[in-house]
Amino acid sequence: MGDFLQNKVLPLFMRFVNTRGVRAIKDGMMFTMPLIIVGAVYLLLFQLPIEAAANFVASLGNGAVVNYLSHGYTSTFQIIAMVCAVGVGYTWAKNDGWEPLSAGVISLAAFLILIPDYVGTVVAAGEDGVMAATAADSITAAKAGIEGVEGALALATPGLNKTWLAGQGMIGAILAGLLSGLIYSMFMKKDIRIKMPAGVPDGVAAAFTGLIPAAVICTLFVVIYGIADAVGGVTPIELIYKWIQTPLQGVGDSLPGVIIFETLIPLLWFFGVHGATVVGSVAQPIALMNQADNAAIFQRGIDAGLSRDAAIAAIGTDPNGHIFTEAFQNCFQAISGSGITIGLVIFMVFFAKSAQMKQVGKLGLGCGIFNINEPVLFGTPIVLNPKLLVPFIVAPLFCNIGAYLLTQVGFIPYTMGVTVPWTTPPILSGLLAMGWQAALWQAIALVASFFIYMPFAKSVDNDYLKQEQEQDAA
Repeated sequence: MGDFLQNKVLPLFMRFVNTRGVRAIKDGMMFTMPLIIVGAVYLLLFQLPIEAAANFVASLGNGAVVNYLSHGYTSTFQIIAMVCAVGVGYTWAKNDGWEPLSAGVISLAAFLILIPDYVGTVVAAGEDGVMAATAADSITAAKAGIEGVEGALALATPGLNKTWLAGQGMIGAILAGLLSGLIYSMFMKKDIRIKMPAGVPDGVAAAFTGLIPAAVICTLFVVIYGIADAVGGVTPIELIYKWIQTPLQGVGDSLPGVIIFETLIPLLWFFGVHGATVVGSVAQPIALMNQADNAAIFQRGIDAGLSRDAAIAAIGTDPNGHIFTEAFQNCFQAISGSGITIGLVIFMVFFAKSAQMKQVGKLGLGCGIFNINEPVLFGTPIVLNPKLLVPFIVAPLFCNIGAYLLTQVGFIPYTMGVTVPWTTPPILSGLLAMGWQAALWQAIALVASFFIYMPFAKSVDNDYLKQEQEQDAA
């Protein structure tokens, strides 16, 4: 079985992970992380989970501070699709050895061509006169009493539709970045570009270098936009969202999807392959899209005047709300590292009898607090150690399946857009991202991991103790 996986299955995984497209997506999406984290901080500050603290922030400047924080949030977290388009095109060109910034800028233009150049609004006559709300804002419309009003009109106002600049436009941004990066690199390889004479400043030369591929790429995307509009009366980004992104998010957000992700990560680690990196190349884009959707739903609720708790509850009832998000991953998938090995570490530090297990446990304890467990994976080792494979898979499955079901029944709140770095210590990460309920489940999962690992760890510890005693006797 090991030989089959090592020689047949893993090479296929690695070939997929190392393709230019996957590398461009994986590395290009990292450009969004500063905006996601900073935007999450803004969101957390004006919607603190402690009511008294939230009321204090709301009172500052007669509500002006909250408006400023909200503006900072929408200007960071809510433009991640734009940044993703730039990052994917930039990374593709950089990995191919070409000047990357031009490719990134062209990718951004290609993405913007895909989205509507208007903002849809619903206008209706109510008791207080004319009321309007963004067409996509079902919560706002309901709050204003517009939904279902007879004679309501749908209007289109020229402008950049920010609906598509975050989670809803993510797959479109990725496709725009991939196609732009591919075409840009093809032109560079075939030397189809305008060459400036020696002595021309590098910035000017780079601008002219990208002129021909920019014209071809943008024209191609304009043609795509025109075909979609002429045939179906829709924009390409809407078709991508309906036929590609929505099904992809649905599969990733399902319980079977979570089980598959959580089984593959430790299984790949068992054979020495960085499971989080391999699976993350597929799972992370889905998780980020889901996170952005939840953030948009939450923000619409807040803009409609709903309380924090009511806005979070709205995520759970909205058909676009998701359980599997970036915050869900960081809070339940990676606590103490892949495989939730903190239970094994606790056993090694306090209950192991062999010197090897005790020493590895001491090395892994500090790292495990920050969700780093390579010392344990390779020092115990867990890698290629069949005695520890079962708990290495079962512990994260217990944690993630439990978290999924508890979110589904309403005990753990849906993530509202606040995310934390994956190195944030457990319990603190759950408290910041989802509240005390998530922190409580994290604590239960950490304790459970000890009992899941204990019988298997005892067997390994006895083996090492026997070896050490034999060496001492010799």
